[in-house]
Amino acid sequence: MSKKLLKLSQYLVELANEAIKLEKSEKFPYRSRKKYHHSSDLTEKLEEIRKAITEYTEELKESSLQHTEKQIKVRVTSDEIKKFAKTQKLKEKKKEFSIYKTNFYSKLSNFFMEDLSFKLAKKYPDQFDKLSQEITLANIKILSRTYLSIILFSTVISFPIITALIFIFTLKISIALLSGVGGALLTLLISYKYPAYEKSNREKLIKNELVFAMIHMSAVASSGTQPIKIFRLLLDSDEYKYLKPEFERIINYITIFGYNLTTSLKAVAATTPSAEFKEFLHGMATTIETGGGIQQYLKGKVDDHLSKYRLEQEKYLEVIATYSEIYTGILIAAPLLFVVLLAILEKISPELGGFPISTISQLAVFVALPVLNIIFILFLETSKSGK
Repeated sequence: MSKKLLKLSQYLVELANEAIKLEKSEKFPYRSRKKYHHSSDLTEKLEEIRKAITEYTEELKESSLQHTEKQIKVRVTSDEIKKFAKTQKLKEKKKEFSIYKTNFYSKLSNFFMEDLSFKLAKKYPDQFDKLSQEITLANIKILSRTYLSIILFSTVISFPIITALIFIFTLKISIALLSGVGGALLTLLISYKYPAYEKSNREKLIKNELVFAMIHMSAVASSGTQPIKIFRLLLDSDEYKYLKPEFERIINYITIFGYNLTTSLKAVAATTPSAEFKEFLHGMATTIETGGGIQQYLKGKVDDHLSKYRLEQEKYLEVIATYSEIYTGILIAAPLLFVVLLAILEKISPELGGFPISTISQLAVFVALPVLNIIFILFLETSKSGK
């Protein structure tokens, strides 16, 4: 309502009150002498009220017209809305689940080897079941029969590729054929054993992250957060690279298949490679089913795993101290003594076993020493991943 309409409303109320007072004053006998005078005042007041009502009505119509014109000005069509939406970068809604997609190499392998892989899986069910279980535990996002097709296809194509490469370098067909056969067998072995290696590696990496994830979960649970939201928060944080697939599976079981939380936890526990994480999920599911306190359960787990983690780190530091002494002896002191020894031998005889001593020293410094250092670094990384 405009200020003018508000003032007119107040003025009408005042006139009405005055008219009511005048009308009541004419009913008393002792005021009868002033009857006509009062009637004239009352008539004037009524006339003023009529004029005020007319002015108020006109002002109300004018205000209504202005409001209608504003609505017409801001009115837009559906085409204009669509055009505007196209010019804006709309944020994609975050999915609450993840999906797996195939790749070109898998399709190509199935195209050539699908029938053979089906026959082998049917003929050797024990080996195929073992391979299938290792693929699941390794979190390789490929169907087991498809992976078997990939093994067979990779083995077949590796033979002509390796044979051709060796023949180009050696120009000897016999050596090239033997290398091709050896390369194909090596490809078969590596492809078959890769899921087992990946499963073992994931088990160690999940174990390393689990204690920190438990601390995070315990901190979130202390605020009274529901268990399902705890897993969502950890998944959205992107801080746990190797536990993330496990958290995604928990969310997928709930959002896609409609499982409850305890069933989802047990299903993921059956497919995780980590024994510690499996025991943690089963314990959490049991706690929820029995109505126990999640906060107390997580706090107990954190204390237990933190003490184990400290002990393992202390043992690892002792092992590293031993490795450092071995490194100092083998890769620092021994090469220096070897170079000094070669320098002395060169003064006595320029050759050793038919090879020039200068060539031996160059191979030792520029080939053997870097290779030994690389092997030692890889050995350290392997031992570290298990702690």
